[in-house]
Formats: sequence, C-alpha cells, structure tokens
Amino acid sequence: MLYKIGIVGILVWFGGCAQIESPKEKEPRVALPPAPFCKENNVTEELLLQEMEIDLPEVTKKVSDLEYYPQSIEPYVMHNDFNQTEPYPIQKHFEENYYRPWSYTAASICTQDVQWPIRAFQGGYGSNLKPIDPQWLNEMSVQSNFQAYSTVNQYALTTKWMNLRTFPTHKPLYRNPALPGEGFPFDLLQNSSVAFNEPLFISHYSQDGGWAYVFTNNASGWVESNGIIPVTAAQIQSIREKPKVFMTEDKVPLYDKNNRFIVYSRVGMLLPLLREDDHYFYLLFFYPDGNRGELTVAKHSAHVGFHLFNKEDIIKIGTQMLRNTYGWGGMFEERDCSSMIREMFTPFGIWLPRNSASQAKKGEVISLKELNNSQKIALIKERGVPFETILYKKGHVLLYIGTLNDTVMVMHNIWGIRTIDPNGKKGRVIIGKAVISTLELGSDVESFDRNTMLLTSLLSMNIFTKEPALPPIVLAKKKGKRVKL
Repeated sequence: MLYKIGIVGILVWFGGCAQIESPKEKEPRVALPPAPFCKENNVTEELLLQEMEIDLPEVTKKVSDLEYYPQSIEPYVMHNDFNQTEPYPIQKHFEENYYRPWSYTAASICTQDVQWPIRAFQGGYGSNLKPIDPQWLNEMSVQSNFQAYSTVNQYALTTKWMNLRTFPTHKPLYRNPALPGEGFPFDLLQNSSVAFNEPLFISHYSQDGGWAYVFTNNASGWVESNGIIPVTAAQIQSIREKPKVFMTEDKVPLYDKNNRFIVYSRVGMLLPLLREDDHYFYLLFFYPDGNRGELTVAKHSAHVGFHLFNKEDIIKIGTQMLRNTYGWGGMFEERDCSSMIREMFTPFGIWLPRNSASQAKKGEVISLKELNNSQKIALIKERGVPFETILYKKGHVLLYIGTLNDTVMVMHNIWGIRTIDPNGKKGRVIIGKAVISTLELGSDVESFDRNTMLLTSLLSMNIFTKEPALPPIVLAKKKGKRVKL
C-alpha cells in the first residue's frame, strides 16, 4: 500500500514540475463555442414597452421655441463680446467659499432648524404610488439620530458622486403622484447632490451608522457613510496648497496609475494638481480606504485654475450643460435649473449657492415685481449682461444669454410647461432637459396656462458678477447724520 502511495506521489510531483518547467508541452487550449445565433422564425418573443397595457404620457408635442431657435449655444456666444481682463471680486473668493466646510468647528445650523423634515413630512406617497405607512416616518426620525447632532464634527472628502438626502434613505417621498408636479421626479427627500472629491463637514451618523449628516459648501443632508473618508489637518493643507484643476467636460472616464476606472468627470468638479506633462494632468485623490491616489485627465477635458470669461470656454462648457436631461435636485447625476447655472460657472472661479432663491440674491439685484411684461423686457435689455445675469421666478432660474433678432433669449433646465384645460384641470407638457428659449416658452401650446408664463412670473434679475448696489446715502436734516434709504 505504501509502495503504491509512493509511486503516485512521485508521479504527481514530477507531473507538477513538468507543467512548470515545460509550458510548451501544455495541451492546447480548448476553443469555446461561439455565442448561439437566432434562427429565422425562432426569435424569442419580447414584450415591448409600447405593447404593455399602460397609459404613457404624450411627450412628442412640439414647442415652437425649441423648433425655431438654435439649441446650440455658439451663435448666442458669438453674438456677444467677452473681454474680461481682470478677475471679478466674486472670483477672488472662490476657494474660500468652496472649502467653507473645512472652516467649521461645529455644525453651522441649530438643532431645531436642521430637524425641519421631521416636522414637515407627515404623509405622502412612496415608490409604489401608495400612501406611506406613518410608522416609516417614525423610523426615519429615530434613524436620523439627531440627539447626536454635531458630536462628530469631523472634516471629510467624498469618494464618489452621491445624492444628498433629507432623510437617511434612498426611498422617495412624493406629495401626490396623481397631480402634475407632485409625482415623479419631484422626490421631496432629494435635497441636492455631492460631487466626487468634495469637501464636507460631518455632524453625526445615523443610528445604524449607514448614513452621515454632512454640510457641503452649499447645503446639508444625508449621504452614505461608505462614500466619505475623514481627512486630517495635514491632508487638508496638502490639498489646499496645490493648484486646482477644473473639469470642463462631463462623463469622461478617469483612471488611476493602474489603469483602474475611478470616476467620470463632471463640470463643476475640481481636484488638486500633482504634476503634468504635454498631454495630461495628474491629480490627487483618495481611495475609499483613505490611501492617496493619482488620477489622470487629458488636458482637453480640464484646465488649471479658473479662467476669465472667454468665448471658447463658454461654448465648450455651455454645450455640456445643454446635453443634460432634467434631474430634480441633481438626481440621476443630471442637473436642474440652479445646478446647471452653478456648475457652468465653477470653471470660471465663480461660486454660486445651490438653490434658485439664493442664487437670485447674488450680486446686483434688480426687482421686476412692479413691472408689466413690456417693461420687464425693456429693463432686461437695458441692464442685463449676457451670460452674467440670472432671471428669477419662484422656484426657477434662467440664464440671460442676450438677444436674437431683438428677442430676449435664456438658457435653462426645465421640467415642463404648465397647461390648464377649460374645466380647470392642470397638466404638463414635458420638456425635461436644458434648452434655449424665449421668455414666452410654451405660449403656442394648446391649453397653455398664460398665468404661469416665464415672463409674467419673473420677480427679479441679478448680475452675479457685480458687487451688490449700496443703498443711496443722504444727509439727515435734523441730526446731520448719514442714513441709508
């Protein structure tokens, strides 16, 4: 028996050596059969979307503005002059605003204010379009763990793109899916989004640790805790002292030194520069385990430092923005009206707030409230600066891009045009993307709700590159003191 085992062992040992030392003697690799081909009249039956027994919304209605006016930004840019030679004051404070979360020592909002969602959401509808269980809201309140608010107080970086949520959950909450503007995509729990490599301040973690309540430089909310890493004071100094590379293209795959995919580029994203050669920038980033990495980006997709306004960059970046479909609160890695404007101007070193109401307060603000439509148009033409002026209506912002054939033109990312039928039933004609239009967009659409026309609804305009206008100073007659009017 031992003799047989010995012989087998020797054979196995020699066989193993033969495989290592004589690779040429390996048996040829067996070729695998190719993928099967379908024969005629033997195709698997598929249920196509249009064959399903559901009512699909009509999305093919034509809107004359989008048919008549060029949907390319180039002709509007070429129609205007861009001769910026010195930075605007707003451009000198970009890094201060961008890295603001790393200046906090504690949460910047009081505990009561930050808990507003728990008080505000008492009901609604879930992803199945059914009323949510009230117990779920109680669970979200417990999960939010606000008794631990501002106890972690730690600086961090994101390691991936993420949604910024009002509750620590991916589940949506809709007001009423049966009504236009209250169902998809308007998830009440979507606050904003955070980019790759974005600076954060961590307040605290959810009860189960799966989520972190964070402050970005423009909003606060919940992100997945596995998408952030704490950073030390030394790491922050290393990041801040390096030149910054601003992305100017979306969706370019970026790889590390080992040619592993790391992230897609996104206009509005910036990373510290490690080195460069004739064709590439090599950028500092951090892996999810906290180790440093080196990311490669082609020079045609980014630039070092912010650029002053110029036609080439505005055309390039504006073209990227016009490729976006509508993403409420930045969902699906898309943009809504305010994030489009905010991220379009980041490569120019301009920091803007995240939501529309706050954006409308930046720079020199000019009220349009008491004006009729003709007066509004006249004032926009007189005072508006193309590509530097925001037009504001409640819940929506538009970028003024000048005139074409003496018509005021705007660029904006919009969900839809409001309609109302003779019986008072409200509806929407969905646009769902970034467009260039007039301020009378949709006026040709059947049942158009003229009370909601963009021009009629405008409340203000603001030139965000200008310093706020100071109120006039006069001399008070009685005491001889200066007072503000």
